[in-house]
Amino acid sequence: MAGNPGFLILSHQLKSMVPPLVDALRQRGISPYVLSSNPPRGAAADWRCDVALLRVTDGHALVRRDVDAVLAQLSARGVELLGCLTVWDSYRELMAYANRSIGVADLTEQTVRGLRDKLAMRDRLREHGLSRVAAWPFDAERFDALSDRSRYFVKPRTGVASLAASRADRLPDAAEPARLWARATRDVAYAGAFEGAPSFLLEEFIDGVECSFEVSVERGSVRVHAVHEKVDLRESGRTVLENACVCPPVSLGAAAVARGVDHVTLCLKALDVDTGVHHVEARCAGGDTWEIVEVNPRIGGAYIVPSTRRHSGVDLLGRWIDLLIGQAGEPAAHETRRTFFRVFFGEPGRHVTLLTRWPARIDVLEDKVFAQVGETLPTVDREIFVGQALWDVTGLGPELTPDFVAETESYLEIGYRA
Repeated sequence: MAGNPGFLILSHQLKSMVPPLVDALRQRGISPYVLSSNPPRGAAADWRCDVALLRVTDGHALVRRDVDAVLAQLSARGVELLGCLTVWDSYRELMAYANRSIGVADLTEQTVRGLRDKLAMRDRLREHGLSRVAAWPFDAERFDALSDRSRYFVKPRTGVASLAASRADRLPDAAEPARLWARATRDVAYAGAFEGAPSFLLEEFIDGVECSFEVSVERGSVRVHAVHEKVDLRESGRTVLENACVCPPVSLGAAAVARGVDHVTLCLKALDVDTGVHHVEARCAGGDTWEIVEVNPRIGGAYIVPSTRRHSGVDLLGRWIDLLIGQAGEPAAHETRRTFFRVFFGEPGRHVTLLTRWPARIDVLEDKVFAQVGETLPTVDREIFVGQALWDVTGLGPELTPDFVAETESYLEIGYRA
């Protein structure tokens, strides 16, 4: 690479996995440039000295003119940009726009919109015979006419953090989604994710074991690098919390997982996904039939990236960078490991008085705590991340014992003011 090649990272409020992205770029001799939206409460970036430029906008969410401005600034400096990347779902279209502007192969903005719009995605899969789940735009008349609301699910057509996604029978009335949307628009941490008029869908509930497929696509060729089973799903308020995942799945046999890989591959092709890294959520119903839940055109959150790296040796962030610069190649051979991670969520509006780690029988590979003692957690309807921890559970064998799963729940003790 001639000159001083650079890469643009789109960060949401100085977050969105910037440090590991910076490390991956530096390893490739590429200078990282960061465009970030403005964080609330004047948060600082401890990685600021590690990047060639940090530009923070006035707004709490990035918009297209912000991207245009930084591209013009870097061009005037003579920076040769090799690509743009973001892990923040709401900026994925901006990433596609930036890559198109600098001539880098990426999904089109239209394809990204079609993936993030969960109703459009469902309709497209049904047209190709790849889904039997019916879905409709949410409206009061259809909601009130449901005979058994437990068989239906309501969620925003586009959104993040499972906010306002729940079974229809958990909604008190048809006006609840609009109320949730209004509160979400006031949540500064998720600025830009919920804008305009409320837009929800109503779809048939998908039964079965839920998994996420960590996928990379190179010139239309799909590779699945890890499959995580969600072993601890809970509903809290109006949000579905994904508390723990194991990789590979423990509730499904190899043949069922292979059928899931085949189904995901067919669905991505039908949705015109020909490049990039994706976090695809799907459920295996009776008879090993798979149904897509969501196709996220970005990397999974929590500990998906380090878990996949431990399991398969593939660093999803590095893989995505290599795809954008055209140097992906074949992943190296790696000894397969079994991983387990747990996410610890906080209670809205509570004042944190205690954060204590309690060792489990297996030492953690790594953990993170996001809250601080003395902090009052925000009063919001979304998930509130307090901490997360990752284990290598290869030594436990092919099954994940219930007592180990239960034991990890108490790894991080969170105390609140009475």
